[in-house]
Amino acid sequence: MQIIDVKRVTKGSKHHAFTDLCDFNGVLYCSFRVAKNHVSDDGHINVVTLSESAEVVNTHRIIMPDTDLRDPKLSVSPKGELVLLAYARRTSKTSFLGELGNQHPLIWVSQDGLSWSCPKNIGEKHWWLWRLRWHDGKAYGIAYNRSKNAVHLYSGDPKRSFHRHSSNMFCLQKHNKGYPNESDICFTENDIAHIILRRDSDTYSAQLGSSKPPYINWQWRDLGFYIGGPNMLQLNNDSALLAGRIIHKGKLVTALLNVNFKSAKVSLLNILPSAGDNSYPAMVRKENTLFVSYYSSHQDQQAHIYLAKLKLPQ
Repeated sequence: MQIIDVKRVTKGSKHHAFTDLCDFNGVLYCSFRVAKNHVSDDGHINVVTLSESAEVVNTHRIIMPDTDLRDPKLSVSPKGELVLLAYARRTSKTSFLGELGNQHPLIWVSQDGLSWSCPKNIGEKHWWLWRLRWHDGKAYGIAYNRSKNAVHLYSGDPKRSFHRHSSNMFCLQKHNKGYPNESDICFTENDIAHIILRRDSDTYSAQLGSSKPPYINWQWRDLGFYIGGPNMLQLNNDSALLAGRIIHKGKLVTALLNVNFKSAKVSLLNILPSAGDNSYPAMVRKENTLFVSYYSSHQDQQAHIYLAKLKLPQ
């Protein structure tokens, strides 16, 4: 997989991180958090439209008082709406927001990618819903809770009814492997669901979960390596592109890999220019061109958003 170009999207001294990328009506939309640093309480979300040469065409900012908005994720609903998911950490007891934003996943919806709805709570308080993926008209998402050492699967219509689908689908108590957290899920044409699940305890090894409908019973296989911020782009029923932060030659870098669902084998395809505080990539495919958004601090030790363009093999 050949890298054609990598360009920096953001400017300034702020910390820009935690990207997502989607194709909405033929236009690239990229979301990311902007704040003082990686863990500060002042995070807001930028949703930008990008040209294929990484030029920012339009920027929309989402800010909530006394709230740190983290890990924004974009998806397109079956009705053609752009859906933004983020985790809201309330940072002040005096906030007028009340329950809204009190350590809770939120969504915003846009019909045109320019104007957005008011935020709406989904999922459960203190369960970090990581991403929404759509299948057969329904959204699915995996949420984690660090103190519980577990993840739940949720499903439904995020605008109306979105509830727990499968409890403790992976957890320390049942699987003897701790702190499952960030994830991605994809659905093959034969309706098999596959999950890549990050872990940050004991062996730190990522897990590959697979299940047939109704996605209640899951088979888990240990991938034997660490990955942070996993993102998948399905290639066929047997494999997917996998992007995330890995350890390569003793350093944390943002990499592109191939994962085979049958064999649970993962192979390295390429490493994007990255170092230090980096990762949280997202992928969009347009014919034989792959666009990857991610953040890295390899230039000037400042965390910024990058858009990489790669050529996929025929």
